[in-house]
Amino acid sequence: MAIAVLVEHDVSWLAIRQPAVIRLLERELAADDSDAFAAGVEIACRVLGGPTRIGRLRLDHNALNSGLAAVRSGRCDRAMVRSLRDQIEELPRTVLTPYEQDAVATTIAALLWAILDVSLRDEDGDADDEFVSAPVMEPEITLTLVA
Repeated sequence: MAIAVLVEHDVSWLAIRQPAVIRLLERELAADDSDAFAAGVEIACRVLGGPTRIGRLRLDHNALNSGLAAVRSGRCDRAMVRSLRDQIEELPRTVLTPYEQDAVATTIAALLWAILDVSLRDEDGDADDEFVSAPVMEPEITLTLVA
C-alpha cells in the first residue's frame, strides 16, 4: 500500500512539475490498452526522481522534441538503450509488444537526452544548486545619531 501511495505521489508530482514530459509520453505512447504509456510514466518518474536536483529542471517541449530528434537520428548510446530495454522488461504487470518496447525506450532516451542538454545549458546560468552553501548572514547594524 505504501508503494502505491509513493507511485501516485510521483506521478502527481510529474504531472504538476513536468507537464511537457506528460504530453510527450501521451503523444508517443498513448494507446487503447495504455501499457506503453504506463511503462513510460513509471520510468520517467524513476528518471526524474521527484523533487531532486534533476527533478527541479524544467523541461519544455522544445528540449524534449530536440531529444527525440537526436535519438531517432541515431545519436544515442546503444548501451543506454539496452539498459532502458532491460528496465522495461523488468516492469511488473506490464506486457508490451516489441514495437511498444521500442517506443518506450526511444521516448525515455529522448527524456534523458533533454535532461542532459538542459543541465548543460543551466550549468552556465544561474541554476539552483543544492550543494551551494547557505548565505552568510550579515550582523545587524544600528546607527545612532548623537547631537
